[in-house]
Amino acid sequence: MQGKKAKKILGNLDVTIACVLIVCLILLTFVGVLKRYLLRSPITWMEEIQMLLFLWVVFLGGSGAFRTGSHIAIEIVVDALPKKIGGFVERFDVLLELVILGYLFVQETTYYLQLIDAGKLTTLLRLPYGAVYLVVPVGGALMIISMLVGAYNQFIAKKPAQKEADA
Repeated sequence: MQGKKAKKILGNLDVTIACVLIVCLILLTFVGVLKRYLLRSPITWMEEIQMLLFLWVVFLGGSGAFRTGSHIAIEIVVDALPKKIGGFVERFDVLLELVILGYLFVQETTYYLQLIDAGKLTTLLRLPYGAVYLVVPVGGALMIISMLVGAYNQFIAKKPAQKEADA
């Protein structure tokens, strides 16, 4: 029982972190607006932190969305096809998504390595861009892993997607 709980927590760590970060982003934005318009004193470093938080939320949340099948999908065409052809189209779709994610991962990693080599720092907070953009290749890798796990569950283990099971 303990192992299942730990697996569930670790399996959703990306989504949990993304949720905490989006709450921080909302609170920071709210405080920033109040400070700017009520106290007439803007938070100068707020934009950099907002960009960092938003980037991390998008890439970590994207990974969780692949794992749970929560990305937008138009299934009306697949549902209208005969079952065998629909199954082929779904498998081809997964393959195509993996190819695209693989290509993007290579590009993300290349870009990230260039950032590290450049040694650039953010303007106000002087954070290394390598730390800020670390989530880009990590999130890309997590999306690929989540996509593979989802494909395994859907086609090999024949488990229903989590989204369908929750409905």
